[in-house]
Amino acid sequence: MQEVKLAAPIQALRFFLQARLSRRIVLWVFASILLIEAIILLPSIYRRQQELLRHLSALSMARVEGGLAVIKLANPAEPSQVDFAAQLKLLAPSEVVRGGALYRITGEQITRFGELPDLTFEQLQKNPSATYYDRATQRYDAAWTLQATDGKYLLIIRHDASSVQRELLTFIGRILGLVTIISVFVTIVTLIGLERILIMPILRLRHDLLAAGEALQQGSAQPAEQPIQPPQFDSLKLRRQDELGEVIAAFEQMYQQISDSIAERRQAEVELRQSEEKFSKAFRGSPSAVLISTLASGRIIEVNDSFLQLYGGDLESVVGRTVKELHLWADPEHRVEMLQQLRQSGVARNLEYTFRNRQGEPRSVLVSAEMIQLDGEECLVSVANDITERKQAEKALQRLAEIGELAAMIVHEVRNPLTTVMMGLKSFEALELSERSRLRLDLATAEADRLQRLLNEILQYARSQTLQTTELEINALITEMLESIRAMPAAAERQILFTASQPIKLLGDRDKLKQVFINLIGNACEAISAGETVTWSLQLCPSQRRLCIQIYNGGEPIPPAVLSQLTLPFFTTKSSGNGLGLPIVKQIVDAHQGELEILSSSELGGTCVTVSLPYLEI
Repeated sequence: MQEVKLAAPIQALRFFLQARLSRRIVLWVFASILLIEAIILLPSIYRRQQELLRHLSALSMARVEGGLAVIKLANPAEPSQVDFAAQLKLLAPSEVVRGGALYRITGEQITRFGELPDLTFEQLQKNPSATYYDRATQRYDAAWTLQATDGKYLLIIRHDASSVQRELLTFIGRILGLVTIISVFVTIVTLIGLERILIMPILRLRHDLLAAGEALQQGSAQPAEQPIQPPQFDSLKLRRQDELGEVIAAFEQMYQQISDSIAERRQAEVELRQSEEKFSKAFRGSPSAVLISTLASGRIIEVNDSFLQLYGGDLESVVGRTVKELHLWADPEHRVEMLQQLRQSGVARNLEYTFRNRQGEPRSVLVSAEMIQLDGEECLVSVANDITERKQAEKALQRLAEIGELAAMIVHEVRNPLTTVMMGLKSFEALELSERSRLRLDLATAEADRLQRLLNEILQYARSQTLQTTELEINALITEMLESIRAMPAAAERQILFTASQPIKLLGDRDKLKQVFINLIGNACEAISAGETVTWSLQLCPSQRRLCIQIYNGGEPIPPAVLSQLTLPFFTTKSSGNGLGLPIVKQIVDAHQGELEILSSSELGGTCVTVSLPYLEI
């Protein structure tokens, strides 16, 4: 545990010493201290040098003045030049005085001894305080007026300044040592302060920046549904009220902004990918033929499967070729016409043209188109719906309508002579006929009645159902019909059970709805044996706003092959039926905006016919 505690400071110190900023700051501090001390030291060295030289000159002057004072005491009269010369010779040679020259105040040289000074009397006349110091030869010349001679003589002494140089070097050494100690101390204090105040926070911030970059890089590579997990930033724990604190706060804000931008970009990428997937699915799975082509040349860039089915080729034979090369437009001028409309209004909607497939067969299509930009090029998105079969069906329906009109006209024309025939047959009934003739007359009358009913039903089916709607209460309508329905021949010895419900109103044609119920109840009674029951019930479907009228019988289930054809005209399973009853019922129900459903199976235990009609607010 103690090793771990020691390792952390050592690691921090290693990081600190490796930091280029800390080394640069420390070097600047150290150099600045040395520069300041040098600036202070140079004048000090000069002053010390002057002090030592003055001290050296003062010692020489004291010796000369002392010797002259002794001479003057011995000879109170004015000393002679011989006495001065003798006294000066006692000074040289010595360790300090290397020579000199004696001058009268008038400039006359009296004597000299030892080394001749470089300082001359002429220089002293110009500057009485002048001295001469030669560092190369370590010689120092100084002059003064002898006080013992009442200022009548001037003495210039040449000194050996070797001791001054040594003492000066010693002084410089002491100063440099002190400066070094001060510099090292200040540097160490600066190191400690920088480590706590600046360097370690910067190193933490650097580590956090690297961690943030790695986290953002990993977050960019993660799926969009996974949030970016921010690392633990050590620098954020530092709450500083200075520029570094502002930098750390800016780093935190920057990381959050980048994280938000990455999250938004990832979400945008997800939405774009989803949009592309939706477009791709819609493009590929569209039942309409879709093709993307260049606007100028008509070169096909992409098509879907429905287009390939319409054209009859494969993807490789279509993509990259122009519509002109494929001979897609039966009339190329139609494409020019569509492009003109596109440029004028911006869109083209449901324009009918003729395409040709790969075999050259014409196909009628409804074309819608819009212009888009793909890679800086104007392109065309075209959607084509093949209406060839629909147009053929429309022609067939038109033909059937014409046939229907012809049949109605024929029926109408047949009814008039049929009425005359029936009137003639009725008149024969009053005559006395043989049994054989009576039998033939009855048979002819019955067939004429059946033919008239058939013609009436054909006319009713051929004509569109025109409704005379009124507000009806369905329970009252059914109750009103029950007696007459139970009296029908088909309902003899059968039970018709009606279950009333809450009052329900709807808009309908009373007579036509009666016709529907009479037909359905009659069919239900014919499907069961004597003594069995037909159930008639009402059920509300509020979610669909529909009233379901159900008629159920427990007779033999209708085979599926027959069940699917029951509402087709002239299809019947009855020996005496004409196959128009249920088709007319379906027409009436459809005219009331309702639905007719017939279910029959062994699981159901019979047949259930449901008529669903919209009802009014309860």
